[in-house]
Amino acid sequence: MNTSGVNADNKNWFLRHLDAIIIGVFAVQPLMDMLSFVLDVTGSGNKISLAVRFAMLVFVALLGFCISDRKKLYLIYAAACAALLAGHVAACLQQGYRDPVGDIANFVRVAQMPLFAMCFISFLRRGGGKIYKAVETGLWVNFTIITVSVVLSVITGTYKPTYIDSNLGVLGWYSTSNAQSAIMSILTPLLVMLAYRSKNDKLLIATTAAAFAQLYFLGTRLAFMAMAVTLGGLVIVMLLRREFKWKPVIIVGVCFLACCAFIKVSPMYKNQQVYNSAMNSKQGDANVMMSWQLDGEDFSHIDWDHISAAKKKHILTIIYTYYSTKYLVARYGIDDVLEAYDYTHEITDITGTRHQKIIFCQLLMDEQDSTLSRLFGMELSRMSFAGKNYDVENDFHGVYFLYGWTGLAMMIAFIGYFIYLILKALITNWKKYFTLEAGAFGMAFCIALIYAYNTAGVLRRPNSSFYLSVLLAVIYYLTMLRDYGAQTPEELKQ
Repeated sequence: MNTSGVNADNKNWFLRHLDAIIIGVFAVQPLMDMLSFVLDVTGSGNKISLAVRFAMLVFVALLGFCISDRKKLYLIYAAACAALLAGHVAACLQQGYRDPVGDIANFVRVAQMPLFAMCFISFLRRGGGKIYKAVETGLWVNFTIITVSVVLSVITGTYKPTYIDSNLGVLGWYSTSNAQSAIMSILTPLLVMLAYRSKNDKLLIATTAAAFAQLYFLGTRLAFMAMAVTLGGLVIVMLLRREFKWKPVIIVGVCFLACCAFIKVSPMYKNQQVYNSAMNSKQGDANVMMSWQLDGEDFSHIDWDHISAAKKKHILTIIYTYYSTKYLVARYGIDDVLEAYDYTHEITDITGTRHQKIIFCQLLMDEQDSTLSRLFGMELSRMSFAGKNYDVENDFHGVYFLYGWTGLAMMIAFIGYFIYLILKALITNWKKYFTLEAGAFGMAFCIALIYAYNTAGVLRRPNSSFYLSVLLAVIYYLTMLRDYGAQTPEELKQ
């Protein structure tokens, strides 16, 4: 039997159907998210969803490797990951490895984003414009699936709220608010631009209204930012391309202004009010407790900047051991915690979850006091105490604490390469490369990076990192692969 002939036939079959496969890979993404939600709600655990995601990762990776004409790059990627993982395992072994299986599984989640980006670049190299069109179709398919699922969740009353404690916001049949907010924020400028390019006003109205409505009811501050970026970006792209048109700007602008007009009844505003009220109440209580340490003297009369560290410790210990920082104090001791917080008495700083998690991991890194840990990171399971998870809620910080300066440098270098491609293309030939698509994907890329810096919803979440992989691959396609010379002037304007 001629196995090489069979392998060639299989490869040709995949190449012939690559566009349909790409659309299928896109469509599966929100479906996997909904599967995770159902398993979570029913208490069935996440083994099934993890298995499905791992199968998808293996399929995409093997397909990208097999059809690529640059397999050496995949081998370099594998070698880089192996070296980083080896250093990380060595750092964990030095401290005592508690859960190697869970820790390595988390490593795979982080390594997925660069791998998927490489695979999509391979797909685009093979199929060119046909595959790029499939990517656009995949974005429309995902947006439609997400929109329909959110509407159905509201109609049936089975949606998960964005903010559990205040029961505010509409997350739909999805489990993670930061990741879903990131996904919708990335999709919005892309779909609005594509709808504008179609020159179909009804499609633009429907797309913008559906996207902005979801962002509005998601209720995160970054979701509102995404709406503003979409409107502002549309105007800027039109002006720079010298094709300003009032109608699409009015359509998108009216949708944005409608969201702004009702901002005081939005989940975002209401949740912020609940939070502010709670912080004011806690600050008042904290001031009373600190006054107790001053023998009844009003705390507000204290000149905080001119009292000794010892007196600050005497005053602050009561509140640091009362609020959620009590777990940090139990883990690291009052002196280290006070120093890490710079002896602040502001309750918003003391109880802020994101800040608290960063401080926990900073203290953990200092406690390990190891060059290996600083170079290759710490074990995920060590970032928990008293049943609480202190894995940080900021992606770039998270990559550092988990994989050290080496892992962070590798991640920044990988993303930085695509920023270099953008700058190089624009400097080389602004008019050629600054297309409508370039503007849309550029906006989505900026939004993704903002989310990565402010949340843990992109780089370390396979569902949302998928979209960053696609963005990077399309950036490569638009700057390195697309045949602009084969297009007519009218096509270049689209």
